[in-house]
Amino acid sequence: MPAPQIADALLSRLNPRAQRSNEEKQREPVNAANESPDLQARQDALQDEFWHDHYHLESYYVNGRGYDQYRPAYELGWRAAMQYPGDFASVMPVLEAQWQGHSGASLLDWRQVSRAVQAAWERMRHADPTTGLSHAQLLSMLLALQRLNVQTAKCLRVALVQAPTGLLQQMLKRHLQDFENASTELTQEFALPAFGKKTRRFSGSLQRGWDSLKAAIGPRSTQSLLDDSEDAERMLLLGYRTALRESLPEAARALLLRHAMAVQRGIEALHWLRSMPAPQA
Repeated sequence: MPAPQIADALLSRLNPRAQRSNEEKQREPVNAANESPDLQARQDALQDEFWHDHYHLESYYVNGRGYDQYRPAYELGWRAAMQYPGDFASVMPVLEAQWQGHSGASLLDWRQVSRAVQAAWERMRHADPTTGLSHAQLLSMLLALQRLNVQTAKCLRVALVQAPTGLLQQMLKRHLQDFENASTELTQEFALPAFGKKTRRFSGSLQRGWDSLKAAIGPRSTQSLLDDSEDAERMLLLGYRTALRESLPEAARALLLRHAMAVQRGIEALHWLRSMPAPQA
């Protein structure tokens, strides 16, 4: 729990009057938004812009669905956060009942959008756009992403050893190069300490080890290689999603968003390859 919330919780236990004061403060944004159409319009624009750029990075996103399918859910969530006191669980039945009349052009049912509604609610309630990461926190987060890119590339390098010649091998090589390039770009753009140079020799030894052991352990199926590669890339995408939920400097956000979208496209490419019929013997 953030320090200000801890302080508020302790204060409310000691002083019931403070508890009432805190509850009144929680209602202030609701009242202000209802009384000011201009404020509501600005909030709508800010939230809409955020979700338009990030909806496809959310864990509940289904490949192929456009933003128009999720936008009414986000709008329902962020507006409800300013209209109703209490937590999301207490108002969820009301929002579920409202969804049919609020869905607009969306063809999704409540079950398919409830997590999007909750995500917009929580972002509106808990995000503080004026409070960003400290410089040390930002560098630590960027360093973690840099290393995660390197580790993902290593996972693909291991899979590449056993990948059959053809489209899968070409795709793994391209993804591996993309992740190494992303790590390099993070290093150069934010002056991070270099990572991975000392491990290249180990990576080469690991590849040679795999080459010598392939005959003993037998070839892995294409399905298994696709599964392992996708798992590694999904972990990387999760890292980017987590970072993009923070209040970041614009330059850092733009770069991380570009990287995340590239990882998302890579995962979709692996899905496409998985759906192709197996070559006949």
